[in-house]
Amino acid sequence: MRKKIFIITFLLIGLHFMNQISLSHSMWITIKNYKLKVGEETSYFIGYGHKYLSPEHWVMNLERNYWNIFKKATLIDPDGVKLILKPAKGSGKFMVKKEGVYILGVKSERKAGEPYGPSGKYAKAIIQVGKKDKGFSHFFGHRIEIIPLENPAKIKPGDYLTVKIIFEGKPLSTFVYATYADFKPEKDAFPIMAKSNQEGIAKIKISNKGEWLIYVNHKVDYSAVLTFEVN
Repeated sequence: MRKKIFIITFLLIGLHFMNQISLSHSMWITIKNYKLKVGEETSYFIGYGHKYLSPEHWVMNLERNYWNIFKKATLIDPDGVKLILKPAKGSGKFMVKKEGVYILGVKSERKAGEPYGPSGKYAKAIIQVGKKDKGFSHFFGHRIEIIPLENPAKIKPGDYLTVKIIFEGKPLSTFVYATYADFKPEKDAFPIMAKSNQEGIAKIKISNKGEWLIYVNHKVDYSAVLTFEVN
C-alpha cells in the first residue's frame, strides 16, 4: 500500500513539475532572418510570457508592457567583439558586417533583496552569415547558458544537436527541453526532452525544419533559452 501511495505521489509531483515548466514566465529572442549575407540587416524581437509562440506572434513582448524589462541587448560577432543594442519596445534591428556566426543575447535579473527574490532569465539567438562556422560556440557569460557544440545552422531535420549546459561557469546536469515554432501542444509545451550528463552535455533530436527553441531551468527561477533556425 505504501508503495502505491509513493508511486501516485511521485506521478503527481512530476505532472505538477511539467505544468510549472509550461506555465512559468520564459524569455526568448526571435530573429526575422536567421541566415544573412554580409551587409544585410535584420530585425529581432524579444518574447516574454507563459509559452513560446511562433514567429507570427512577434508582438507577444508588447503585452502587459513586458518590453519595459529590456533596456539593452548584446550582439557578439564571429570574432567575439561585442556591440550593445538598445531595443525599442522589445525589438530592434542590426546589420552584419562579417562572415560567420553572430550571437544576440538578452538577460533579465533580479537580486535577492528585491520583491519575489532572486531570478535570472537569459536568452540567446544564433544568426548565420555566409557559410563560415566561426563564432557559434562563443561563451556569452550568462549565469546559466546553453552553448551549442555544433553550428545549429548546419543541422538538418533528423540530426542531433549537441549542446553544453553551464551554470555559474561549471557544467550542469539537468533536463533540457526543446520545441519548434509550428508545434501545437496538446498537453506538454515541449515535444523533445533530454538530460545533460555530468559534463553538461546533451543531445537534442531535431525533428523538423524552422525556428527551434531549447530551454533549461535551474534552482527555481534561473533559466536559459537558445533559438536558431533549421533549414
